[in-house]
Amino acid sequence: MPSSRLTTLLVAVLGAGRLEAQDTAATQHAAANEPAPPAPAVQINGLLQVWYLDGHTVTSAHDTYRIRRADVKFSGIVSPRVRWRISLDGAKLLNLNKTTTVAADSSVLNDVAIDQRSRILQEASINVTLAPALRVDVGQQIIPLSYEGITAASQIETIERTMFIAERGRGGGISDVRDIGAEVRGSVADNHVDYQLGVFNEFGDTQNSTDQNDQKATIGRLAFRLPGVPALQLGASGGFQGGPLPQQRRERAGGEAQFRNRWLTLRAEAMGARDGTLRRLGYYGLGAFRPAPDVELVGRWDYWDPDLHNESATSNAAEREIVAGASYFIEGGATRLAANVVRSTFPSGIVQSTTLLLFSLQVVW
Repeated sequence: MPSSRLTTLLVAVLGAGRLEAQDTAATQHAAANEPAPPAPAVQINGLLQVWYLDGHTVTSAHDTYRIRRADVKFSGIVSPRVRWRISLDGAKLLNLNKTTTVAADSSVLNDVAIDQRSRILQEASINVTLAPALRVDVGQQIIPLSYEGITAASQIETIERTMFIAERGRGGGISDVRDIGAEVRGSVADNHVDYQLGVFNEFGDTQNSTDQNDQKATIGRLAFRLPGVPALQLGASGGFQGGPLPQQRRERAGGEAQFRNRWLTLRAEAMGARDGTLRRLGYYGLGAFRPAPDVELVGRWDYWDPDLHNESATSNAAEREIVAGASYFIEGGATRLAANVVRSTFPSGIVQSTTLLLFSLQVVW
């Protein structure tokens, strides 16, 4: 009798073990076949940059803290082919447009209005994928001019962008600006060629507003990565807007070249602009070395001439700028601490040379 009970107990234990193994295997198999969790309906990303400046340039304040960027970006999926995107910058300063006339050798203020470009709305676009190599973006978005102009601020090696973008008070702002329009974009030739081509209200003049004339700006950019040399990229961008009068004619043209690998970045860009009779030109060369994954050393030589035909005042004086600095990345790059020394000189001697010490702490999420 004891032997029979023992045999019965062993059979029960073995049977339970087999059932448990079958349940475990079935559970694992079911888990492996479960679909991936859906993407969140709304995704939130952002960038916060806090600066400290000591010294001065033509357009920068002396010895001050500054909230340079407080970007919040919202994006979502409507369907497999349709997405949307909205971004805000809470650090933008509200500016005014003033209209004046001259009366009896004095300027008289006629009208004041808010500059719509200084409102916090940055981007608001709908993105429709028509084919693997063709996407249509409609709405307010960055116009496709220059490499640095379409690159996120958090990815730029120096704290401030090149002068043909950053010197907005002296004719800059050629790229890294937004306008309302429609654009097609994609990658072809086995992802060796990126293209963007769009029709916009203006060259960034009508952000958060409407077009004040019947002309539209056609703007495009091409970037090539050579087969077998993935670290090398060459590109060109430009735009054109005509008009019934010569002073309404507007043009942009630029070229770019970059070599980038794990340790080194070498980049050069040039950008020219024509607005009626006004001609502007800017170019720079940049080198960045990464001796460790969390350290980057950078240097840039920069040139900007806001008026090629005049050299008479601070507003149109040509400027040369040398930037040297370093960045330290924390937690895989989500946090970045950077310091730059900026030396500005003016070949004409109209403006005194300046030196600026610039610190930045940024977080990305």
